[in-house]
Amino acid sequence: MIERVINALTEKDYEALSECFSENCMYFDYCPSLNDMPNSFIYGNACMAMFFKLKFLSGEFEVAEPLIENKNCASFFGAYNGPYIYARLNIEEYDNSGLIKKAVVHPA
Repeated sequence: MIERVINALTEKDYEALSECFSENCMYFDYCPSLNDMPNSFIYGNACMAMFFKLKFLSGEFEVAEPLIENKNCASFFGAYNGPYIYARLNIEEYDNSGLIKKAVVHPA
């Protein structure tokens, strides 16, 4: 699943990204504050699709040089409407159907 998430982020495919997450998922990103932006707390895959559609279309978020570390973790350089930040995405929980229930991104 981590490969699907990273590919969707890299390709700026908000629909493919939201399909990796359960209906009642949680996605927390603590990296934007390093570029003086509010951190992101997203609840639900429909909200995730809308959030990332806006970020990708406006150019406010970009992923570069991803590295899959294990089946639940990947690191990447993320541009949060500013300089790139080295970040790590951890899948912390799955639902019964194998979709992501909780994922957290933090500075690496």
